[in-house]
Amino acid sequence: MKKWTRRKFLETSVGGSVLVGSAAVAGVGSPLVRLVPQEKEPSSSEFDSHQRKLLRAAMDEIIPARDGMPAASEVAGVEYLDRLARQIPKLKREFQKGLAALEDASRKRFQKNFLRLSRAERVEALTELEKRAAPKFFSTLRDSVYEAYYIQPQVWKLIDYEFYPTNRPGPHMKPFDEAVLAQVRKMPKLYREVE
Repeated sequence: MKKWTRRKFLETSVGGSVLVGSAAVAGVGSPLVRLVPQEKEPSSSEFDSHQRKLLRAAMDEIIPARDGMPAASEVAGVEYLDRLARQIPKLKREFQKGLAALEDASRKRFQKNFLRLSRAERVEALTELEKRAAPKFFSTLRDSVYEAYYIQPQVWKLIDYEFYPTNRPGPHMKPFDEAVLAQVRKMPKLYREVE
C-alpha cells in the first residue's frame, strides 16, 4: 500500500484542481466531482448516512452560504471528502474518529447531538473541537473543507478567479494608466530624505 505524505497529497490535489479547471476552461469532459449535491445517498459511500449529515452540517458552519456564495455542501463538498476518503483510507479513519469526537463534544457541552444544535451552538461545538477535543482533526476538517470548496469551478466564477492552464498564455494586463501616476505625483512626499 502506498503511503501518503502531505506533499504527495497536496500534489495530487493540485493535479486534480488543474484537471477540473482545464476541463471547465476547455469545456470538455466532466469535473471530477459533481457540482451539485446528490439528493439520495450514493450507492457506495465511505461514510454512513449519519456521518454524511454530520459532515454536511459541520462544513456548512465552516463555510456557510452568505453574500451570494453557496455553502460548502452546496458545491459537492461532502462528495469530494467522500472521494478523498475512498482514496486515502487513513483519512477515512481520521474523519470517522473526528466526527465521533464532534458528537461527543456536542453531547458534553449541550446534552444534544450535533445535528440537533442551533447554528450558534454548532459553532461553539466546533470551537471546542478545535481548542480541546480534537485540534488535529479540526485542522484536517477545516483544510479539507477549504480545499473541497475552492477547487470548484462554480466557486471560481463567483470569486472572479480565472483559471489559466500552463500550456496557454495567462491573463492580459490592462494598459498602463498615466492618470493614476499623475495622481500619485500630486501627493506630498510620504517619506523623508536621508543623507
